[in-house]
Amino acid sequence: MEMQEERRVERPHTLTLTGRERARLTGVNAVNCFNEEEVVLTTSAGEVALMGAGLHIEQLNLEDGQLDVTGEISAIEYSDIAPKRERRGLFARRKR
Repeated sequence: MEMQEERRVERPHTLTLTGRERARLTGVNAVNCFNEEEVVLTTSAGEVALMGAGLHIEQLNLEDGQLDVTGEISAIEYSDIAPKRERRGLFARRKR
């Protein structure tokens, strides 16, 4: 009997921000960590961190790669999954 390989389907990543209160993401592969101030995700476009206050995961469907977050969203930061690149925020880049 042959074993079937589990394949991760790479879905396109999108981010829709409604005001600063709701973010809807697609292409989500995993939720790395979350609390009321930060939600860190792995997506098909790399790692994404949503930062703010009172953040809540309203809907999560990893089979479809969809996530809805509500709360006061103050920042969104993308970084590559590969450890080669240093994770630097917006303010670190502005200090040049």
